[in-house]
Amino acid sequence: MKHAKYLLLPVAILAVLGSGPAGAQSEPSIPLPPAEVILKAAADMGVEAVDSSYVLSKLPELIAKSGKVFVIDARPARNYDEGHIPTAYNIYDAKFPILYPEFEKLNIPKDTEIFLGIGRPCPMSLNDIKQLKEKGYTNLKAFVKGPVFFERNYSEVTAKGAKKLIGNGAVLVNLKDDPALDKFLAANAEKDKPVLLVGDKVSAPTNYAAAAKVHGAGFKRTLVFNGDIAAIQ
Repeated sequence: MKHAKYLLLPVAILAVLGSGPAGAQSEPSIPLPPAEVILKAAADMGVEAVDSSYVLSKLPELIAKSGKVFVIDARPARNYDEGHIPTAYNIYDAKFPILYPEFEKLNIPKDTEIFLGIGRPCPMSLNDIKQLKEKGYTNLKAFVKGPVFFERNYSEVTAKGAKKLIGNGAVLVNLKDDPALDKFLAANAEKDKPVLLVGDKVSAPTNYAAAAKVHGAGFKRTLVFNGDIAAIQ
């Protein structure tokens, strides 16, 4: 297994984890290394392990694109498509050498706080961290302590993920037609169904605020797509 060559974790990694958010996950659960193994590996690398509360405290800065903090999702693209932390950039760890050149073009300062992971004790984020450290990045955090981000907040999807949600019967909310969410909230949709909010990319901060409102109203499977609604219908 190619992951083992990076961390040499004392457990067998049976397969790459499919770990999308509730309502968007399509793959079976795969056994993970014990949390203490991942936490020890992070400590051995000299990397701080953070939890969901820490990441949520950074979300306003991420959404505002303050330049002080950045988030990377190390999972395969198919999982990233179906749900990721808002603003997260995807670098699948097994394809790091291929994907890194595009990331490098973003010109993220090497001392920017970058956290990687979704709140699971999965080695993929540590593999990315190791490779980023080798590229000179100095302020990396491992988001490998729970709870899983998607258990506490809304998530963002790509066009592929949005199309899949619609195909699976998600409640679709066009923020252009219902910016204040009055129509949606008055409809009394079932709260156990996934809700997909769609708004123009240039209005991403407003879209995130709407997603936070819907999630706060009890719709725990809330997702947002920043883009043209025509691209997903």
